[in-house]
Amino acid sequence: MAEKAYNRWLPVLGAVLIQLCIGIVYIWSIFRTPIEQKFGWSTSDISLAFSINIMMIPVMMIVGGFIMQKRGPRLVAVIGGTLVLVGMYLTSKATEVWMLWIGYGFLTGGGVGVAYGVPIATLVKWFPDKRGLITGLAVGALGFGSIFFTQAGYYFMGSIGVMETFVVLGVIIFVGVLLGALLMKPAPDGYAPPGWTPPPAKARSIRSVYDFTPGEMLRTPQYYAIFLMYMFICICALGMMGHASPIGQAIAHLTPLEASSIVSLMGLFNSGGRIIMGGASDKYGRMRSLCLLFVLTGTAMIVMQYMDTYALYALAACAVAFSFGGSTGIFPSITADVFGPKFVGINYGIILLSYGLGGVVGPIMMAKIKEFTGDNYSMGFIIGAVVCVLGIILTATFKPAKAPVEVSQEFEPVRS
Repeated sequence: MAEKAYNRWLPVLGAVLIQLCIGIVYIWSIFRTPIEQKFGWSTSDISLAFSINIMMIPVMMIVGGFIMQKRGPRLVAVIGGTLVLVGMYLTSKATEVWMLWIGYGFLTGGGVGVAYGVPIATLVKWFPDKRGLITGLAVGALGFGSIFFTQAGYYFMGSIGVMETFVVLGVIIFVGVLLGALLMKPAPDGYAPPGWTPPPAKARSIRSVYDFTPGEMLRTPQYYAIFLMYMFICICALGMMGHASPIGQAIAHLTPLEASSIVSLMGLFNSGGRIIMGGASDKYGRMRSLCLLFVLTGTAMIVMQYMDTYALYALAACAVAFSFGGSTGIFPSITADVFGPKFVGINYGIILLSYGLGGVVGPIMMAKIKEFTGDNYSMGFIIGAVVCVLGIILTATFKPAKAPVEVSQEFEPVRS
């Protein structure tokens, strides 16, 4: 009974702190050019650090999800923050490109992945009545964190140097994640807020009353459909966002400072998309909202190559960021709706593997296109528009998952 008296908004505050801190993941493009100028490494080699980072997030979220089932969210968040601190420190000592891959790629990305799963897995159980809005709010903080760290990154790079900046940011992230971890507490099994009852099922509802274990989820076609949807939007958005500054300089002839301001704007729209579309998906449906984001992203991909002024490029880039943010605000709720909230910490990590794959394919694709064509990114935008069309088809044909005949729940949630 004591657990039910816990203020469920305290984990929200903790989630916001954690996600603000791990917003570092989306600002890699501000480091790319200074590192290239300092060491002379190729664009694709430096971009690989970002791709590895993105790839490690879902892998380590799965690991964190298993630990969280047994030990609770606080320990997992602390482990994540510690990995980020160690990774950022090793990144600062890089003198060979492989050190960059290990420090920023494997360790920092792994730490972000471990910490990232904590707020999502915790909040979907505390807020069954506002699942889209509350997860959108939590992951929205990650986008706002990218705004702060973009400006902080430029400030520290200008005063102490690019490599030394990684140490300072690593310490800030560790402290913030530690404070957020103190507010994390798992909801009681089957928690429902006072006076709330689940709404009646609608004809097009994808919500399940059954909790799919990870193994059961992997045996459904719905898992692979969701996997592809997430991968498609990540190929478009992360490919563009990982090169937002150089693309702006190439297409719209922006100065580095102007391009960095657009990176900050993208962080704002990324965050806004998570909150707005998370809430909208509660009202209008997950798949309908996701379909709208695919339409917006595909349109931006088509017109972006013609956006040759600051204002027009900012408009297209922010549309991509809003759509990507909106999708990341919706997919945790899709996972909890389709496969149940009980194992969402693990299940969403498995779905998030698509995010890692898209994070590898998108940025490397853009880097290779840039190397082969100079500063012409048109082919990347065309590919992005095509995968958005495929995403629209998947959202339009998606059906709810059927519970397996034999009920088996492999893992027991943590109790405290």
